[in-house]
Amino acid sequence: MRRRFWRPGDRAIGIVLGVVLGIAVIILFLFLSSRNTIDEPSLSGGATTQTQPQPAPPPSKVTGPKAKPSQ
Repeated sequence: MRRRFWRPGDRAIGIVLGVVLGIAVIILFLFLSSRNTIDEPSLSGGATTQTQPQPAPPPSKVTGPKAKPSQ
């Protein structure tokens, strides 16, 4: 039986293909599967919405224990 020996370039090609396929899967997920998310990604550059942070509510006043009125 004849064995095939791997060349160093074969491993590099495999690594590059794996990275490219991984990036392609991520991009496909972002632009096809995330249509129902709040901040949907787009390349069109159309109207972009910017969220304005709402001001924090004022802190509640903490008062110390009330003194008993003197009699």
